[in-house]
Amino acid sequence: MNNHSTKDKDAISSNGMAATSHPIATEEALRILQKGGNAVDAAIAASVVLSVAEPNATSIGGDCFAIIKMNGKDPVSYNGSGIAPAKANFDYFKEKNIDKIGLTSPHAVTIPGALDAWNSIHNDFGKLDFEELFHKGIDIAKNGFKVTKVVANAWSNVFNKLNDNPYSRKHMLNNGKSYQFNEVNKNPALGDTLEKISKNGVKEFYEGSIAEDLVKTLKEFGGLHTIEDFHKQKTIKSDTLSDRYRDIIIHQCPPSGPGITVLVMMKLLEKLGIEKYDVNSFERFHLEAEVTKQAYKLKEENIGDPEFVDLDLKKILSEQNIDNISKNISINGCADVGDLNIPNHPETVYLSVVDRDLNVVSIINSVCYAFGSGITGDKSGVVLHNRGTNFRVEEGHPNCIQGLKRPLHTIIPGIVMNNKGECELSYGVMGGQYQPVGQVHVLNSIIDYNLTPQQAISFPRAFHFNNIYKLEKSIDEKIFNNLKEVGHNVEYIDGTHGGGQAIQIDREKGNLVGGSDPRKDGYAKGY
Repeated sequence: MNNHSTKDKDAISSNGMAATSHPIATEEALRILQKGGNAVDAAIAASVVLSVAEPNATSIGGDCFAIIKMNGKDPVSYNGSGIAPAKANFDYFKEKNIDKIGLTSPHAVTIPGALDAWNSIHNDFGKLDFEELFHKGIDIAKNGFKVTKVVANAWSNVFNKLNDNPYSRKHMLNNGKSYQFNEVNKNPALGDTLEKISKNGVKEFYEGSIAEDLVKTLKEFGGLHTIEDFHKQKTIKSDTLSDRYRDIIIHQCPPSGPGITVLVMMKLLEKLGIEKYDVNSFERFHLEAEVTKQAYKLKEENIGDPEFVDLDLKKILSEQNIDNISKNISINGCADVGDLNIPNHPETVYLSVVDRDLNVVSIINSVCYAFGSGITGDKSGVVLHNRGTNFRVEEGHPNCIQGLKRPLHTIIPGIVMNNKGECELSYGVMGGQYQPVGQVHVLNSIIDYNLTPQQAISFPRAFHFNNIYKLEKSIDEKIFNNLKEVGHNVEYIDGTHGGGQAIQIDREKGNLVGGSDPRKDGYAKGY
């Protein structure tokens, strides 16, 4: 079978499947699988393509988290988030009277971690040569690709950011204009950079000419980065963080990722009996908002880089703690959690690949805000993310900036396993701070309401964020009014919340069932 998902139709296949946010990435992942590569090879190749074709959302100048389930073994978490420069400590910002890290500030650029993560994952599980995984990305960077609709919109929205930086103007604009839908984009400097990495390995990025270019560029704009900081960037490989929901087990990456937020929200919804209410009901959307408030408050007040903050994750996920939190939630009213003042950043790519041996890769890459910091390497053509904007400049806060510390992240891949230790679902939802809510929404739709992956991903979304409940316009007006009556500050938004992909493994029928978000440009496809 060789179909691909549309808004209402799941992709179904039996040999292998990829679900990404861009057509070229999905096709490249399948090419790698059909060439004899495994799920890891295919996912990395697709990630390289996305770093060229979706520069608004991802870059080799960004970060990565992944959960890898290979060869029947336990799943493994990879934290490829970047460390702050060694000199970026609280005292520096206090002396300079900087109380918030700006979106286009060089201080928002932590050391990019994605490439080291891909390399670590490939060293552990890859089958094909690392160089092979870069070929398509190099090709489209040098020879061009047609810009898709969602990417073109993002380009247009941040024109000023790119135009304000001389190197972004040079590499990321089309004769002084943003790239439009269907125009051909080329970034030959990035193509050369990817070629160097493919031939010389990732040390070229962390120790060689690319690192030199990025450090020089950042210093030009006032950054504190050094080559030594790039040397110190290392991926954290660990066990996943998991918890049971009904008869399945949900796996997340541990902090500095916010995956624990998903586990807290799911435990609360299980206690509140979310399955009693209709899939498209006021009660469902109300309870989602209420658990979001409580879980995000817990995250913002407690979670940071575990290398710098003592975290008692067992206590956070304990039944006693969940019981205590659930007492704040009522079906008839709205809790007040104060002003959490959480920064938002909607640009990310998530993708999933399952191969014929049912090896599973759930991986997410990001530049934080659209086109990240808006700073591009002078010679390398690499867009640099702005993940450091997540740091707080508040002494004593678990997420206060400090040299070599990782900021509290937003990007989270997920998988679901059954009691036999088999993966049943690989999934992820994009959209900055929306991601835990999006994951919960998709999981409940599949687990509690028996929706297919495509139905669950396409389903209308809402996001309670910084005291406003923002609804997609596809949500019924009656639900909108009921939410307002119970006390929510509700508004319809012009856009959408996030994106998402999922692949479900149906072992009984021998099928892979995939879905990809109509809010993005890509699709799920198998062979």
